[in-house]
Amino acid sequence: MIVGKLVDLYRYKGIAKNIDTAIDYVLNNDLMALPKGKTVVDGDNVFINRDTYIANDLEKCFYENHENYIDLQIVLKGCEMFGYTHISNPTLTITTPYNDVKDVTKYSCEGGIMFPLSEGFALVYTEDIHLAKCKANEELVEKVVIKIKIEK
Repeated sequence: MIVGKLVDLYRYKGIAKNIDTAIDYVLNNDLMALPKGKTVVDGDNVFINRDTYIANDLEKCFYENHENYIDLQIVLKGCEMFGYTHISNPTLTITTPYNDVKDVTKYSCEGGIMFPLSEGFALVYTEDIHLAKCKANEELVEKVVIKIKIEK
């Protein structure tokens, strides 16, 4: 997992073609102006889900990972708590088996790291079990999640 501020996102170009496509889109477009819902950037290789919400209490949040897509989660405005643990965490328990339509497995675990994600990004790979949309405060969160197809 890579975490940082948007001004530094350009540093991660060159990792993979689809990641470059996503980064180029971020650098050249006003993400706050995107409509709510899905925006296609490059077919099923790169697309964006735009959302506005009040984050959830921790009890309603869950850890997850994806097999076919990397997440580039960007908080545009506001702050949410973000959780991370590695797939090797021995306390990971699958709570919802892999759903190939939604490309997600849900987990519970102990020992995850929680940190505030405020007007920045988290680039989350398959092995990065992550928890998002968790309440840091009562403010509105403006966010995009860019789904980046893993190149195999």
